[in-house]
Amino acid sequence: MTARRESRRVAGGAKRSRMHAGKPSWQDPEFPQQYQKGYVEFYKLKFKVTPDVLIPRPETELLVDAALDCIKYYVSSIKSKNILVLDVGTGSGNIAISIAKNISDLSGLMQPTCEVHIIATDISQKALKIAKQNAKLHGLLDKIKFIKSNLLSRLNYTLPPKEGRVNPKPLGNEVAASSAYTLIIVTNLPYIPAARIPYLESSVKNFEPLIALDGGEDGFELYRKLFAQLVKKGLNPTLLIGEIDYTHGELAALTAQKYFPDAEIEVKKDLAHMQRILTMTNKSDSSH
Repeated sequence: MTARRESRRVAGGAKRSRMHAGKPSWQDPEFPQQYQKGYVEFYKLKFKVTPDVLIPRPETELLVDAALDCIKYYVSSIKSKNILVLDVGTGSGNIAISIAKNISDLSGLMQPTCEVHIIATDISQKALKIAKQNAKLHGLLDKIKFIKSNLLSRLNYTLPPKEGRVNPKPLGNEVAASSAYTLIIVTNLPYIPAARIPYLESSVKNFEPLIALDGGEDGFELYRKLFAQLVKKGLNPTLLIGEIDYTHGELAALTAQKYFPDAEIEVKKDLAHMQRILTMTNKSDSSH
């Protein structure tokens, strides 16, 4: 699931007390236009959106740019391995689908031994339903594996370097060593501190799913859980790209470094010059 730019979410002034109850009202003047239309454009692609998913925003396209740049580098490398892209908290599927749609442009660069596989997870079955519909809309339903999971809790997998097949397995199975492939994680987890939720614009707090906004007490709770799951599973991603709150720059960098002390951590700004993108690169990756 995704979370967005603060300037789009915070309404200045007094605390808003009206919270949406029941089903969304199409007649409500604050009901988001994207939900009224039933779709939104993201990365020059059309995506179905309903109140079951957060509305994709333009700044999240920076995650797709970074992922595609990394994929481009590795698929053209003479040391290239299979690539596994994990979109954690996929929401409408906009990130995973945008990546999959643009991978075809890299076919001329791709080494014959390299294949790119994409898995998208979400805790919400309703969100996954929308994501699958969007994947089908773009002819990519067979290119992305969608899995209901709380972050990576129900995702164990093997990716044999020769056969190149992704085999998701239920919780309890062993996880294959990630050295067999290049692991790229792209995520836009909820990152709004819980105490700030009542101050968001009514069009956001009253209609977009709370589960896709609320990042816990300080807004970074889900990222900590993701980092802990990666460590527990013994997964050290070649690249992790995550969208963060504009106040989270130092917190994000320090927390990521705590879990991955050997990684190169960087926080980049978005087009509005706000701290927005956390990148974590595995410096020990032999193919880098």
